[in-house]
Amino acid sequence: MIPFEAPLEYSVGGQVYFPWFSFWRSNPLADRRLSLFVTIVEEVLLQDPDLDQALFQILDFSIPEGETERRLLVIDAKDIPRLDEREKRAMLEIFADGYRLASSELAGAKSDRDTRNDTRRPAPDQKDLFHPDGD
Repeated sequence: MIPFEAPLEYSVGGQVYFPWFSFWRSNPLADRRLSLFVTIVEEVLLQDPDLDQALFQILDFSIPEGETERRLLVIDAKDIPRLDEREKRAMLEIFADGYRLASSELAGAKSDRDTRNDTRRPAPDQKDLFHPDGD
């Protein structure tokens, strides 16, 4: 089980809604990246009996290509294709490898800086995404 606290949820007429706000100015989640995001969030929601029947909507406030103003696009997550386990694992491995490479590169670059303020730790009950066993 993944520890998770919904940033926002609300009910209307007994129906629970789980909105996710996306404020990327450009390059919003789309295609396989959007499918990966929805697949993971749905897996987390299904683990919580308070959210397993929630309507999951993505409220995208990005700027459409070729325009200059933000526009709200409401994406119903049920309309987004899910990834199978093989695709999901392959994409997450790519993200994890990129994270590890970036971390090691930044570790070398930080040697001449004061790193006391650079340390980020997850919440005590939050497992590390890339090292779930604590390694």
